[in-house]
Amino acid sequence: MILTFRTIAVVSAFLGLVIVAERAGAAPEQGAQGELSPVEAPQNDPPPPDEADPKIPRQLDLPTAVALTLGRHPEIARANAALARGQADLGAARSVWTPQLSYQANLGPHMLSDTNSSGVNENMSGPTVYLQQQVWDFGRSKGEIGAARSTTGQRWYEREATADQLAEQSALAFLEVRRFEMLAGAARTQLEDLGHLRELIGMRVHAGISDKSDLMLADVRVESARGDAIQAETSAAMARAALANLIGGMPQDLADAGPLISRFEPADEEPDYDKLPAVAAAGEAADAAAAKIGETKAERYPRLGVQLGYTRNNYTYNTRDNALTAVMTVTGNLYRRSDHYLIEAAEEDRRAAEAARDSTVIEARGRALSAQQEIRAGSARIGAYSRQEEQAVTATRIFLEEYKLGKRTLTELLNTQLEVYRASSARIAAEHDIMEARVRFENLCGTLRPSLGLPARLSDEEDMHG
Repeated sequence: MILTFRTIAVVSAFLGLVIVAERAGAAPEQGAQGELSPVEAPQNDPPPPDEADPKIPRQLDLPTAVALTLGRHPEIARANAALARGQADLGAARSVWTPQLSYQANLGPHMLSDTNSSGVNENMSGPTVYLQQQVWDFGRSKGEIGAARSTTGQRWYEREATADQLAEQSALAFLEVRRFEMLAGAARTQLEDLGHLRELIGMRVHAGISDKSDLMLADVRVESARGDAIQAETSAAMARAALANLIGGMPQDLADAGPLISRFEPADEEPDYDKLPAVAAAGEAADAAAAKIGETKAERYPRLGVQLGYTRNNYTYNTRDNALTAVMTVTGNLYRRSDHYLIEAAEEDRRAAEAARDSTVIEARGRALSAQQEIRAGSARIGAYSRQEEQAVTATRIFLEEYKLGKRTLTELLNTQLEVYRASSARIAAEHDIMEARVRFENLCGTLRPSLGLPARLSDEEDMHG
């Protein structure tokens, strides 16, 4: 009978160990007792190769992402159209110095029949063809051509400013994807570590070593980590969507942009703002307004020209009565009250354009100073968070062993585990803050595209005026 009880006890203990092992391996879902097994965070995998855009490489690097954005964005097409319009206006302004061939024809009584009883249009001239050439206009056409030339330059620099803005936008979108992918990886690591810790606590609870409240506390931390992982994956998915909207698709993987950005020039000196396309465009606008002032002032004076014409007379069929003329023409306004107001308006346009240029410089300087401060502070942040992460990892290992020995509470162990995740996430954020600040500063220096290995301009300055 004693042997029977011993046998039953051994069998019961064996079955209990088997059940504990099965529960630990199967990781059942949360039941009525509040037990929960960690579940992997949802993954947003890239599209399979057969569904990927053939124009998008499997591994996308930063320069390719910028080039794809510049090659397909409609803002570039709009800027090209505006530049072409400016070049056409410049050609129209220059054509004032080319000869103009005109004609004039009249229809009415006495022109349709040999007899005219109405007394209307007696001795009226017939069709006329004449050639005109402007000789001098006292600076009117000079101002018009100068304004058109400066406006064309403004459109050219505005297109380059648009390209720089899109290059910065796509580069920052690329870095945002990298940022949230790394944050999502850190969140998954935290979830996995807490899951392993929860399994250990579950076995200790079943063995009677730890209280069941420890398992409940571990479940709370696992759920919190799962929420962090879901949020990080959602942010990564949103960043991927924003990048795909710019480049036209999503690659399988993104290359690390850190080595490329680390080769940028140090952000120690202040940029030369006069070389920025946005500032140059504002300067061209001021020059166009100044040229418009000269054009408006010249409206007070006449135009001098030469005209050659041939007129056929309607009242006779004798070709000797036709007229061939060669005259010097003088045209102008004896008095026009609006000239004073037009000059005043042109001067105000120039003042507004000069103020807009100064405002552009101030805005660029503010952004540059902010980027410089962020770069300097970011280096200190990375060092602090890296040391915090190392210390938290070491503390977690020590606290785990002390928890097994009963020297540390579960709360202390979970807090150190959480500090590892916080320090890791903060370090990742600081690293990407620096990279994004360096991209912004490089763009404020006007050298972002060359630093990425792309052409500095969409076209040469020699082609600015067509």
